[in-house]
Amino acid sequence: MGETIKNYSLSDQISDLLKDSIIKGELKPGDRLLELEVAKTYNVSQAPVREALSRLRKEGFVIHHRHKGSFVSNFSKKNIEEIYSFREVVEPLAITRAIENLKEEDLKELSRLYEKMLAAGKNNDLDEVRELDNAFHSYIYKLADHEFMYQVWMDLSSVSNRIWYVTSQIYFENLDEIAKLHKPILDALWERDVEKCIEAFNKHMHYVWGRIRQEEKLN
Repeated sequence: MGETIKNYSLSDQISDLLKDSIIKGELKPGDRLLELEVAKTYNVSQAPVREALSRLRKEGFVIHHRHKGSFVSNFSKKNIEEIYSFREVVEPLAITRAIENLKEEDLKELSRLYEKMLAAGKNNDLDEVRELDNAFHSYIYKLADHEFMYQVWMDLSSVSNRIWYVTSQIYFENLDEIAKLHKPILDALWERDVEKCIEAFNKHMHYVWGRIRQEEKLN
């Protein structure tokens, strides 16, 4: 936080900036968000800040207590399990439809994203790994050519990113380990093998969620 916003869509930009700070843990669960302070930070009036906070409440990043104000929301292991179990149901459909539409250039782009993710993991670059992990899965959803499902994924990915940030730092010593989980998915995509790709994705999900359950550091 600390940059001045000059473009027209103030509430959208403030929402995105606050969301990014929450995802990265710069704003922590329980932190109070005062409209006046946020407005001063970005040199804007309180109206777009109010709109941004309203949007973040709808997305689950912020909670509002009457007579107390707005606060960064918390999340539990139950929230995390719901995200992973939902993805286990939806993503196989995305994979199935994506493989039907796969072209050579798509496979090359997914390979490029994987190689960049692997390099970022070896450099322990958490932000870059997060962005590339999200880009990899988003590309599959986009290939699925299903507007409703893609919109659900876009809404879900913001919350997933927040959980990803916390869990990756707690449960994985080497970030390239996260990148390598995508290799079997990529290989199956190259083979255009739907069952193998879904199996690889499920192993990916179960491995990550298994690590979280093992450690039981979130409550």
